[in-house]
Amino acid sequence: MQPTQTLPVIPLRNAVLFPGVSFPIAAGRPGTLHAIETAMKSPDQLVFAITQRQDVEAVTPELLHTVGTIASIGPIQRGVGGARLLLQGKTRGIAMRIQEKDGRLEAVVVEAAEMPPLDAGDTAFVALLKELKERSAELAKKLGLPDEAIANVLSEADEPGKLADLVAGYIDIPTAERQLLLETLSVEDRVRRTLVHVQRQVDVLDAQEEIKSKVQEELGDRQREMFLRQQLKAIQKELGEGEDGDDDLKGLKEKLDALVLTEDVRKEIDREWKKLQRLSRESMEAQVLRNYLELVAELPWSARSDEHLDVVEAERILDEDHYAPEGREGPDPRVPRGPPAPRAQAGGGARGAPRRRRGRAARRRRSEAPSLARPGPPSRRAPRTGAGFSSSPVLPESGRRRSRNRSRALSAASTSGSR
Repeated sequence: MQPTQTLPVIPLRNAVLFPGVSFPIAAGRPGTLHAIETAMKSPDQLVFAITQRQDVEAVTPELLHTVGTIASIGPIQRGVGGARLLLQGKTRGIAMRIQEKDGRLEAVVVEAAEMPPLDAGDTAFVALLKELKERSAELAKKLGLPDEAIANVLSEADEPGKLADLVAGYIDIPTAERQLLLETLSVEDRVRRTLVHVQRQVDVLDAQEEIKSKVQEELGDRQREMFLRQQLKAIQKELGEGEDGDDDLKGLKEKLDALVLTEDVRKEIDREWKKLQRLSRESMEAQVLRNYLELVAELPWSARSDEHLDVVEAERILDEDHYAPEGREGPDPRVPRGPPAPRAQAGGGARGAPRRRRGRAARRRRSEAPSLARPGPPSRRAPRTGAGFSSSPVLPESGRRRSRNRSRALSAASTSGSR
């Protein structure tokens, strides 16, 4: 069993001291100053630095952890409100008992024995230790430490436990995680946990660098765009083209802002306006886009008219605009007429008889075919000609009978003449 020793207690707020690490503190509480004065009177000048469970001003033994670090007091600077000193961690200690004495805290401490790895030469443990060194060196470079200083610090930690304590003392992790590493007596577990924290810090720094580069790139593009816009305004001012154009665009912008629009429409108009701002005034795309925005500004977005639903009035308007006057029979005079049908000519020889007969048969079929025309609204297009449609106007029944009689007479005359 390790021998015990009684040491004055220095409570630490939001900080953990590791063995082999130097840590500066500022002491201002009367109990802490009294503990420092007591330690300075001893030959070894040792104290027991232990972390508080809560960040409070008045410290009691119940508010302190049981595992801390036995440290020696280094250089000290006294001031009006307290003192600043450097604590140098020596070994881990476990507080067997903490009590108040003469206005300060005092602890009976025993040194904590570490648990070394079962096989220090095991390949898995060697690889773990090497990875911790490499990741720690990478983290130190990202933090801006020189390569020589990194090499010197890592070379001094010749033991795995010391290396883990050294790295854990300088990485940025929460106080609870630091205290957990301090309380881990197994060297292999402490190395593994420290490596996890180091790798996490490296990933955080990589993410910060990526975000920083993106922000710098975006700011660079904006500054370049702003610089070019200032140059463009100066050139337009020299040419006398900037003031009138700015006034026109300002008026257009005021009209667009005054419109009462939905969220989607407003978003689209703002997008088009930003696009117009980026374009040159003389480009065709800018002119088209400006015409579009001017049209949008003139539309009655918020104006509404009263509904007027009257079927009788609608029927009257349709009858007046589309139908022929009442009492008119026959085709509407507004319907355009086609060319007259060709007439069969008398005479001719036997050579032209088949053609004349085909012409008479076609005319007969057209005359006997039912009419597709009906009284109604006139068509706005020219009448079509083709199969089933006659190019001549539709005749009434008496006219159709006269046409058939005339066709028979012509056919008889043609037949007698050919004979």
